[in-house]
Amino acid sequence: MAHQAHGAHESGSVRRRRHDSPFFRSKFRVPASPHHFVRRPRLVRLLDDLSDYPVTALIAPAGAGKTALAADWIRHADRRAVWLALDDNDRDPQQLMTALAATVDQLVPGCAESTMSVLRRPHEPEDAVRALVDALEGADADPAVLVIDDVHLIDDEPSASSTLASFIEHKPAWLYLLLVSRRQLKLPVDRLRAGGELADLTFDALRFSDSEAMEMLSGLCPELPPEELPEVARWAGGWAAALQLVALAVRSQRTPWVPDPDLEKEAPAGTGRLVDEYLWHEVLAAERPELIDILLAVSVVERVNYPLAEALTGRPEAGDVLAEAERRGLFVTALESGGWFEVHALVRELLLAELERRWPEGLQERHARAARWFETADDSTSAVEHWLAAGMHREALRLLADLVVDLFESGRETTIHRMIAGISPNFPESDVDALIEFAWCQLHVDRPSFEIALTAAESAAPADAAGAGRLMVLRAASAIHSGDGGRCDHLARAALDTMGEVRLDSLGRFGWSLVAQSIALDERWLDSAPEVGQVRLGLSRDARRSIALEGTRAVGLALAGHPLDALETSAGVRQTANAEDMRSLRTELSLAEAIATRELGDREQARHLLERLSAQSSYPLVFVQVLAQLELVELHLSDGDVDDAETVFGAATETCERHYNGPGAISGLARRGVLLGLARRDLDAAARWSQRIEDPFWRPLSDARIELADRRFTEAAEALALAVPRSVRHQVISHLMLARTLRDGQRGSAEKEVASAAEIAAEQGMLQTVGSEGLELLDLLELAAWRVPEGWMRRLRHVVVGSEDLRASPGVLIDELTQRERDVLRLLPTRLTVREIAGELFVSRNTVKFHLRVIYQKLGVNSRPEAVDTARKLGLLRSH
Repeated sequence: MAHQAHGAHESGSVRRRRHDSPFFRSKFRVPASPHHFVRRPRLVRLLDDLSDYPVTALIAPAGAGKTALAADWIRHADRRAVWLALDDNDRDPQQLMTALAATVDQLVPGCAESTMSVLRRPHEPEDAVRALVDALEGADADPAVLVIDDVHLIDDEPSASSTLASFIEHKPAWLYLLLVSRRQLKLPVDRLRAGGELADLTFDALRFSDSEAMEMLSGLCPELPPEELPEVARWAGGWAAALQLVALAVRSQRTPWVPDPDLEKEAPAGTGRLVDEYLWHEVLAAERPELIDILLAVSVVERVNYPLAEALTGRPEAGDVLAEAERRGLFVTALESGGWFEVHALVRELLLAELERRWPEGLQERHARAARWFETADDSTSAVEHWLAAGMHREALRLLADLVVDLFESGRETTIHRMIAGISPNFPESDVDALIEFAWCQLHVDRPSFEIALTAAESAAPADAAGAGRLMVLRAASAIHSGDGGRCDHLARAALDTMGEVRLDSLGRFGWSLVAQSIALDERWLDSAPEVGQVRLGLSRDARRSIALEGTRAVGLALAGHPLDALETSAGVRQTANAEDMRSLRTELSLAEAIATRELGDREQARHLLERLSAQSSYPLVFVQVLAQLELVELHLSDGDVDDAETVFGAATETCERHYNGPGAISGLARRGVLLGLARRDLDAAARWSQRIEDPFWRPLSDARIELADRRFTEAAEALALAVPRSVRHQVISHLMLARTLRDGQRGSAEKEVASAAEIAAEQGMLQTVGSEGLELLDLLELAAWRVPEGWMRRLRHVVVGSEDLRASPGVLIDELTQRERDVLRLLPTRLTVREIAGELFVSRNTVKFHLRVIYQKLGVNSRPEAVDTARKLGLLRSH
C-alpha cells in the first residue's frame, strides 16, 4: 500500500495539503465530556469573571483537569468558541500560522485567505501574523473565544513561540483567548499582567475541593465505602489524575482502598512514580489483555480514529474497544465528532514508556504501521514522522525525498530540518540511491550540508543510468547555486540524456527545471526556440512543474527584453501561485515583475519589489536575491543616485563572494561594476571590472562602453563587432551602442541604427533600456519617432527619460528636409487641406500625413501653424 501511495505522488497529481487532511482537522474538535465528568461551577464562574481580561492562561501539570475544564466552560459560554489543540508539527511557524488561520476562519469565514496568501510567498513570521490580525480586525464580529490547548508543546521552539506571542499581543479586542499549558508561557507575562491584559490560573486554583473530589470518586467507583472517600480525596491532593487513577484501581480490584505509606502524598508535576505505579499495578492490572494491548498500540499517535486503530492493532474491533474505554473513564476522550479519540496525554506517555519497556520491537512496529496508514491516507508528513520513530530511516528518506519539495514550497523548512536531523546519514556506499536522496533533501534547506551530502554521493558509483543521471542533476543544481549557469545547463542536459525515460522521478524532472533556469539567466529565452520547446515537453507529464515553469519563463522573458509578455505570463499564473503552496513560483514571478515594471518605466513599483527581494535570502533560488540587487544598482544609476547604487553594489558583491561566485554570477556583478565605474568617471576601475566578465556578449559591449567614454569611437566599434546578441534586448543595446560610435562621423548610419533599436523596443514594450542606453541619442530617437507608436514614444519621453518634451527647441532644425518634405512644407501656409495638398502633389493622403509627421519631428514642433512659423524663422519659407 505504501508503494502505491508513493507512485501516486509521482503521477503529477497535486498532493493534498496537510491542513486539508482529516488528521489535521481533528485538531479543531472540542474534547467531549467524559463519563462521570464532575462539573466545577466555581471554576466555570471564575473563568466567566476572568473573561474580562483579553487573555486567560490555565497553567498546571498533566492530569490537573485543564482541558476538561476549558471544554466544559466553552460549552456553556454565551459566546461563539473554537478550539485548537497544538501538536509537535506546530513547532514550525508556517504550520502554526496555518493552524491558527484555519481555526479562526470558523469564526470569520474567509479571514484565513489573506494569511494563507502571505504564507505562500516569501515572508517573515510577523507578516503572516499581521495579515491574520488585520483580517480579524476588519471583521464585524461578535465576541468569541479561541482556546489553544497544549501550548507547552511549542514553547521551546523560539520561532514558533514568538509567532504565537505576537498573535496573542496583537489579536483583536473581540477575540478572547484561553491558553492551556503545562508550563509557564513564553510571553512577556509581567508586562501583560501589569497592563491588565492577562489573568492566569495555576494548579492551586485547579485542585479539586474535597466535595468535588468525593463526587468524582463516588461516580467512578460507587463501591468505595463513603467513610473512605475523605481519606482518598486528601491523599490525592486535589489532583484529578490521581483521583481518577485511585478510583479506577479500587474499582478494578473491588477491594477497599488502603493508602500505601511509601507512595508520594502530593501530586507530582510530571509522570512520577505515583501515576506509574497506580496505572499499571492498580488501574490496568484487572483489565482484560486485549484492551490493554489496544491502548498500548494506539499510544503511538496523538489522535486515533476507527480505521487507524484497526491498522495499529490488527483488530477490527479496536475502535469499539476505545469507545468502551471512553465510557468507562479509562483516560480515553472522544472528540465531539468525526469518530476520533484521544488518550490522556499523561497516560499516553506512560503507555508509550511501558510499550518500549515490554516490547521495543513492538513499539517500532506500531510506528511503522502508523506510517503506512498515514502514507496511504496521503498524510505524508505524519508518515515520515512515524517512519523515523520506527527507526526505519530508509523508508523515511524515501518518502521525504518525494515530499521535500512540497514542504519547502509551503515554507516549512523547520520541519525539513527536523526530519533530516532524525535521519542517519550513514548509509552504506552500496545504497547510492539513499545517498542521492539525502543530498536532494538537503538541497532545499542548507547549502553547506547539501555540498557535504553531494560529495558523499559522488564517492559512490551509481549502478545504473538512472542513478548516474540523478547524481548529475544534483551537480547541476550545485552549479547554478554557485552562479555557473553554463555548467548547470551542460550537466542537466547530460543527466536527462543519460536517464532518458528510465526513471524521471521528482529529482529527475528537476533537471528540466534547471535547464529552464539556465536558459532564462543566460538572457536567451525565446518561446519559439527549440530548446524551450524541449523543456516544455520534458515537464508536460508533471502538472505542478509545468505550472512552476511559468515563473522561470517570466524571468527569462523579462531578462530577454519582453516585459509585456513577462507581466502577462505572471498575471496568468499568479492566482494559482497564491492559491497553491508554490513559493518558488511566487518568488520568480516577483523577480520577473520587478524587472519588467522597471523596463516599462514604473520606477517606484520596481524599487519596492527589488528592495524587498534584495533584503531577504531566496535560497535555493540564490540568483533571485543577487539579480534583484544588481537590478537595483542599475535603477539607482538611472536616477543619478550613484552613492545609493554603490551601497547596493557593495551588498551584491558580498553576496556573490559568500554564496554566488561562479563565472555567470561574477560576470553579472562585473557588468554593473563597469557601469558604476563609468558613473564615477573612473575608467581604470571600469576596465578592471570588464576584464572579469566572461559573457561573450557583455564583455565586448562593456569594453565598448569604456572606449566610448574615452571618445575612442573606432575602437568602440571594433569591440561591438565581437558582441553577438542572444535576445532582442541585446539587439536593442547593440544598435544604440553602435549608433553612438557612428553619430559624429556617419550620422545617416547612426540614424538607421537608432531607428532599428526603436522599432524592436517598441514592438516588445521596452522603454528603460532605450532610455538608459540612448540618452546621448535623443535627437536621433525623435527622428525615428514616426516609425513607432505614439503611445510608446510618449512614455519614453515622459516616464523613462523624465522630460515633458524631448523635441528640439523651435528654431533649430534637427535634420535637413528632403525635397518631397520641402514640397509639402511649401503648401502648409496655404488653406489647402491634407487631401488637397495630396492632390496638388499627386500622392495619397496617407503619404502627406507621413511627411507631416517627419517635418514636425525635424522642426521640433507639434502642429501645422508652429511648423509654418518655425520654417519662416529658419528661412525655409518666405515671410509675408
